[in-house]
Amino acid sequence: MNYLKIEDFDLLLFDLDDTLFDHSKAVEKGVKDTLQQFSILQKVNPDDFHKTFIKHNHKLWGRFSSKDLNFHEFSLRRLEDTLKEFNIFIDEEESLAFVKEFQSSYLNRIRPIQELNDLLFELGKIVNMGIVTNGTAFNAYEKVHRLGLTSIFPESSVIISENVGYTKPDEEIFQHTLNVFEACAERTLFIGDNYYTDINGGKTLGLTTIWINKMGYECPEERPDFMVKSVLEFKDLLTKEGER
Repeated sequence: MNYLKIEDFDLLLFDLDDTLFDHSKAVEKGVKDTLQQFSILQKVNPDDFHKTFIKHNHKLWGRFSSKDLNFHEFSLRRLEDTLKEFNIFIDEEESLAFVKEFQSSYLNRIRPIQELNDLLFELGKIVNMGIVTNGTAFNAYEKVHRLGLTSIFPESSVIISENVGYTKPDEEIFQHTLNVFEACAERTLFIGDNYYTDINGGKTLGLTTIWINKMGYECPEERPDFMVKSVLEFKDLLTKEGER
């Protein structure tokens, strides 16, 4: 097993969703919580609805990323396309209420992970750190706040695709991040859960990468420099090095 020396890096970058918290579970719980708030939806199988919701989220994400749809339009279209598969049609007022309730339920599921926060606090004493995430500015800042990480990742250190105009894995968002931190790729470490957006994206500029591969998937193409099952395993890579 290879180990990391934190002294080899000037900058540590983290993805946000499904890296610093369990975004997928928060979405699932948020969807299922929301279904119970609307009588017309209470008889729908929650698991089936969640799977369909995620399917349309993925289908529409490209249009949101390319700014063909703004976040409001994306949210309403995602719901509309999901409901169509269940032959359910609701008016605009109910759709807006669903979107608002889901957003609230989703965010309420995001809670601090003390062990992770302690690790990040200690790392922040040694090296510059930032977040690079695809999505909206409001959501990103709110997630960081709910995770109790605002003091570790102030707004200036959170790089968001909506603000930058590029999404991971575009090389431009990674280069923009390096410019913001006045860092070089060779001394930057990127940690993320998505092989294509995080690992391949980081590799385009020569960043060292850690893939959080909680499902144990095979590497489709080029291997990351390191692979762990959770962000907390990153601590093991550093701790073992310190003991050697």
